[in-house]
Amino acid sequence: MAIHPPFPKSALDRLKAIVHSRLFQRSIIASIAGLALLLGAADALARVGGGHSYSGSSSSGGGGGDGDGAGALASLLIRLLLWLCIEHPLFGIPITIVVVLGFVKMNHSTKVQQQQGWATGAVRAQNTHQDRAAMLRAKFKRLRAIDPAFSRVLFEDFVYFLYAQMQRTRAKPAASMAAYVAPGLLASRHEPSIKDVTGIVIGAMRIQDIHGLGGQRIAIDLRIESNVVEVLAESGAEQRFYLVERLRLMRDASAKSRPAARAQVLDCPNCGAPFDAIRGTTCSYCQQDLGHGRFDWQVTQWMTDRRERRGPLLTETVAETGTELATLRAPDAQRGFAALIERDPALNWDTFARRIRDIWGNLQSGWSERDLAKIRPFVSDNLFQSMVYWIDLYVAQKCRNVTESGQIQKLVLADVSSDETYDAVTVRLFATGLDYTISDDGKLLSGSKSRPRPYSEYWTLIRGHACQGKSKDWTKCPNCGAELSVSMTGNCDYCQAKVTSGDFDWVLSRIEQDESYGG
Repeated sequence: MAIHPPFPKSALDRLKAIVHSRLFQRSIIASIAGLALLLGAADALARVGGGHSYSGSSSSGGGGGDGDGAGALASLLIRLLLWLCIEHPLFGIPITIVVVLGFVKMNHSTKVQQQQGWATGAVRAQNTHQDRAAMLRAKFKRLRAIDPAFSRVLFEDFVYFLYAQMQRTRAKPAASMAAYVAPGLLASRHEPSIKDVTGIVIGAMRIQDIHGLGGQRIAIDLRIESNVVEVLAESGAEQRFYLVERLRLMRDASAKSRPAARAQVLDCPNCGAPFDAIRGTTCSYCQQDLGHGRFDWQVTQWMTDRRERRGPLLTETVAETGTELATLRAPDAQRGFAALIERDPALNWDTFARRIRDIWGNLQSGWSERDLAKIRPFVSDNLFQSMVYWIDLYVAQKCRNVTESGQIQKLVLADVSSDETYDAVTVRLFATGLDYTISDDGKLLSGSKSRPRPYSEYWTLIRGHACQGKSKDWTKCPNCGAELSVSMTGNCDYCQAKVTSGDFDWVLSRIEQDESYGG
């Protein structure tokens, strides 16, 4: 008995229309891309500090039912090719080969066009970042001329701490916060349905602009990406949110920056009295009105651009992007590093690069082993809190991201800045290594155990302006010389010195992905 194909006689005519349809071509491209992911064509991007996966991922799809129709057409073609290969192999096999090669070529052409389009857009974005960075450098210089004690590092430390307190007031209002946040903003942000806000971690903070230089009031605009956990008052249930928010901080031009010891303390900005001594905007000790940024920065705008009920996906599969972009280098970077050497003859590029390699090696090990004790001595307080956040997530989800067999291939100087408190040096770090995520029972969740992946990041290291001399032996406390043992607060377990403040050696303050670095 003859075997008939499982479709009408007009199938060949339908096949011609199918192959030439744009709808079907998009379906095949999507299918090939999906197959490539299943075969491990792309790796999970995690790395120390979270990398791209910080904001999580949200799926997107087309509308109008195209996917279902294209899937049916693809199924019909597969059935036809299978029938031809079985019933008429002399015709079916060559046709199948031609069809497959045609789709592979079409897919490659589409990818090239997409990559060219991404590269063009990335270069344009990078040029915009570079222009903004040059503008900000000039404005920071003018700000330090007005307030010589201003330090960008200390300012960002202060904002980190203030932002966390602001998030908590959404659930638990604090009248004393009116000295630092415009009272109307606090009232508008109060949410009675929330019992608490916890797990507050800033994943990225960027200074967007500085206004009012030369006037009576100075304002700084910031963009902040964060993760917070909201605890519902009624049920006690917890929900993690990813936020993108914009803040504007203002103060009088005559106000002066607070010293380093008070960078992460909310107190009376005039006399230093305890925070609970503030009643509304008035200090009960010095009787000064602290509102309107008279003595310190006050948040006058607080806007949420994105709020999504999702957190980072620890096994997200995403391609590496940005490594091929040109390095964003400040025009005076070399001159700035030369000035550091002139002030401290013991410093040179080789010893500085060795310190980076020591930090990089310890971070890779501590990250892969989820061992915060290995990470703590080498990073600033704010970066460490981000590390705690990531590693806690991996522990909770019973998996870990492993970065091993890595090596730094190149370090490129990108920027140097100095103020009365800190010197900061930014380098672009090019490295390669294995990067994969495994479950606690050893199952490979993403990435590759055999295929190294190249990547680059911008690292900013800070050191106290008064600190000089060669980098210390990282296995010893830089203050007392005891075997390195540092508490989670960054203090030596023996002499109690704060070894992560930058007072003794370079510490890592910031890790930024190359395609998002703004200079």
